[in-house]
Amino acid sequence: MKRLLLIICGIACFARVSNAQYPTAYGSDADEPPPFEVYALASAMRTVDATPTLVIHNPAPGQNLGFTPSGLASGSRVGLVWRHANLGLIADFGFHKYSDLNGSTTLAPLMLGLRVYSDERFRTSFFGEGLAGAYRWTERSTTVNFTTAKGIVAGGGGMDIRLTRSLVFRAGEIQVMIAGARAGPLLTSSVSSGLVFRFGRP
Repeated sequence: MKRLLLIICGIACFARVSNAQYPTAYGSDADEPPPFEVYALASAMRTVDATPTLVIHNPAPGQNLGFTPSGLASGSRVGLVWRHANLGLIADFGFHKYSDLNGSTTLAPLMLGLRVYSDERFRTSFFGEGLAGAYRWTERSTTVNFTTAKGIVAGGGGMDIRLTRSLVFRAGEIQVMIAGARAGPLLTSSVSSGLVFRFGRP
């Protein structure tokens, strides 16, 4: 029993000494990261299908089936975060465009939401988020031509790697979204990566 107590005391003392040797992630002058961050990310978003479900029986040669542009739209996202400890409020704007032989489509989401950060370990941290807003949706093709605004909600997460006190590399961020469409809500998604700049006094 005495030996067990000595081992426990030894481990506790070692942990205290180890913690004293390593300051917080942002140095001894600040226990928390800066309260503001802006980010610029390269992004790809799966397009929202504008074509209603079609049932076609024996189509004639050369018949126009009414297909619209569909694929992975490339673009970018920018945003601003106000952060307190491990909680952040987000304003996020994106623009994505895709074109093929059928025409072109653009999606421009504007969303607000909440983000929860993990504690930083070895300059790496993770986050989860939930957002809601609207997006401007444009379709230009031989069969469909419109511009409209629809609702959108998103949930996702990502990983940050801190390069300096202020500069962070966002290694990856994935969002899964439910977007309003012509035939009702549809599931879409996006993946992003880029740089984050943190500023302000904690």
